[in-house]
Amino acid sequence: MDAVIAPARAVDAAAEESVRRIVAQVRERGDEAVVAWSRERDWPEADASSLHVSVAEIEAATEGLAPQDSDALMEAVRRVRAFHERQRPSDALQPDGEGARLGWRYTPIESVGINAPAAAAPLPSSLIMAAAPAQVAGVERIAVVTAPGRDGSVNQGILAAAAILGISEVYRVGGPWAIAALAYGTDAIPRVDKIVGAGNVYVNLAKAMVAGVVGVDAFYGPSEVVILADESADPWLIAADLAAQAEHQVDSVAALVTPSARLVGQIAAALDKTLGELDRAAIARRCLETHGAVIHVRDLAEGVQAVNLLAPEHLELAVAEPEEVMSEIRNAGCILLGAGTPTAVSDYLAGPSHILPTGRSARFSSGLGVMDFLKRSSVVSVSPDWLRRHGASVERLADLEGLQGHGRSVRIRMPKE
Repeated sequence: MDAVIAPARAVDAAAEESVRRIVAQVRERGDEAVVAWSRERDWPEADASSLHVSVAEIEAATEGLAPQDSDALMEAVRRVRAFHERQRPSDALQPDGEGARLGWRYTPIESVGINAPAAAAPLPSSLIMAAAPAQVAGVERIAVVTAPGRDGSVNQGILAAAAILGISEVYRVGGPWAIAALAYGTDAIPRVDKIVGAGNVYVNLAKAMVAGVVGVDAFYGPSEVVILADESADPWLIAADLAAQAEHQVDSVAALVTPSARLVGQIAAALDKTLGELDRAAIARRCLETHGAVIHVRDLAEGVQAVNLLAPEHLELAVAEPEEVMSEIRNAGCILLGAGTPTAVSDYLAGPSHILPTGRSARFSSGLGVMDFLKRSSVVSVSPDWLRRHGASVERLADLEGLQGHGRSVRIRMPKE
């Protein structure tokens, strides 16, 4: 089953070396390298002075949208912000009863760079899903990079989302050179403290190479949906959700896990008719041929085991008792409860960020949220009485490690008897 959810995404040595060269060139030559790679790969007329999208161009993007589209973007921003407001943690500083006060304090990261995918398919929703939690966390500066068209234009939906979010720092540059520019800084693109957002394998390679110079969120692969369905499920709803997933990209993952022989028997016909109604039917069909699967299990218990092994980005529980089944799920980026809740609602409007762990990384990581944009500082304050009680133990531990200066720094503060 690993081959279903994490199909081979082998990165050949040539691709890795190419990205390493790009990152090194941007680090050493700054804008000159950024412009050279932009001209070669995206925008032949790229110029350092034109990388920054003007505020006027950003604001004008909303004027060209249909009112319904603008309203939908605003509703998405409102809902995603509202959801993440509930994630904000509180500071604490509490006495331990022995003369110390102990706690923690959260402070936002000062500057964040967001990669807004635009090459294969522009995704304004992904900008919202990254920027809204950062804003809720209190990030002061948000810089967006997004690949331009051959004429240097930036996708209107992405610019409109930026305008609605109140973001004025957008650069018409994408790919590994954009990631390197955000990490090291150039004259045109000031450096940031953390880089977030999905991207292709080249963007992921660049993020991996600059990690440590800046913070990075995660390395996202193709989108994934696993549907766990029982006998109560409607094959047409399942087919609709598998088709919706498959239209993303050829290498997206769409899988059904079910103990229902009826569902297995009916899904092929339902899918064939559903795919025929999609504009991106060719992409969806190819996706299902290469990364689609129907996994027939003995019962729901075995289905849950399969899901936990697959650790998918999105998990739909199309079962009669979804909350009961959810209690057994350990590994999933986003869990959608019941046949009435398709993945699309969480992709766009429900509230949680749709930037989620892929490639089985839901075993150890979570979706993007407010905590990704906050730093936690421990806070310690001790009284003379606390030192009287515990100072000797600190000294003993310091001596055990051969660090006499540590012990002395405590001893000279200890109250005299």
